[in-house]
Amino acid sequence: MAYDKEILDIIPLLDDPDQYIQDALFRHLRNMGRPALEQLEGVYRESGEEKFPGVRKMLAALREEMKFEALEKWIGQPSDDLLAGLCLVQDILTGDADRQDLQEILMNCVNEVCVEIRDDQTVMEKVKLLNHVFFYRLCFKTTDPMFAIPENTFINKALEKREGSPIAVGIIYLLLAYHAGVQIRGRIFKGGFLPAVTDVAGNVLFYVNVYKNGLLFPHNELESFLAGLNLHIPMESFREATPEDLAQIYTETLYYSYSVRDDNQGDEIVNKLEKILKLFGKESSLLIEIDEEEDDE
Repeated sequence: MAYDKEILDIIPLLDDPDQYIQDALFRHLRNMGRPALEQLEGVYRESGEEKFPGVRKMLAALREEMKFEALEKWIGQPSDDLLAGLCLVQDILTGDADRQDLQEILMNCVNEVCVEIRDDQTVMEKVKLLNHVFFYRLCFKTTDPMFAIPENTFINKALEKREGSPIAVGIIYLLLAYHAGVQIRGRIFKGGFLPAVTDVAGNVLFYVNVYKNGLLFPHNELESFLAGLNLHIPMESFREATPEDLAQIYTETLYYSYSVRDDNQGDEIVNKLEKILKLFGKESSLLIEIDEEEDDE
């Protein structure tokens, strides 16, 4: 592989211990874009870490920065590809969320629903069919309602294992409904989101409780449902959730799970999650108000 002279001149400087120099090199290489990354990767493959140990560190920093830039681009260009956004978030955190693999798993689940759906079925018939396939044939189930284990919210783990935290399972439920053409959309509120069955005009007919295998309840029971969870949420805060909203809730849930850990093993991921949340540039969605008097009883 032929290398640019500028890259060859930079490589020895990557071992300089001066952080000011390293920051300047990082900014310069980032501005050079992917060609610079590919050339550094070539040098690393051919020469190895022993000859240029600074190359590995710079490569890791550049790769991570590109992941953040890809997520920022996704947030700034609204689309319906929620799975892509979730994978971008997860890739920053763990690097093991392959979108193509997850898309294949998702579409296999969608096909299980689509083979049962007919054009002459009503909205409610399609919803009941989706619930039957999702909860009883595919056997998706919720676990870890207090979000104590971050891995239970990982979208890749939840899709592969068909179980996860309520946030993860709720998002997967929405993904299946969307791709199967069932009129269920997310409704966001101060505290999270709920899947909602809607009519063609977008009006809510029923909400879906993924905690209880897709139990449907009408809008007039929403307040009592939330009260049962010790949540006091203004009804006017409810609105249709965008893919960006759901990706933000996903990120906030992981941030909560890592932040409440007793050890310090998640500190690096917490820092990444804080950086991700800044990219969304929105007020936090998980502002859950708990009735302290009820908790003390």
